[in-house]
Amino acid sequence: MTTEPTANADPVDKAEPVKNTESTKKADPVADVAAARAQLASTLDALQDKLNVPKRIGTAARENPIGLATVGAGVAAAIAGAVWLAVRVIRSR
Repeated sequence: MTTEPTANADPVDKAEPVKNTESTKKADPVADVAAARAQLASTLDALQDKLNVPKRIGTAARENPIGLATVGAGVAAAIAGAVWLAVRVIRSR
């Protein structure tokens, strides 16, 4: 039995794994292909969710705005420190 991907379902649990047994290969190859496609779609959806950085930042901002602000301040401080160090090295020559 295969499940069709839905927009509101968890992307990891959209499809059952494809079982490679002799009876399924002989019985219904079309169902095997459909199950493999559903599993591939599930995997691609999960990867897309993991690699979509703007969406992940938006989710982090909604779930933990103070943590996101802290990370932003840390990145800004690191960049400022790197620029200060570069200017100091250039001026000391």
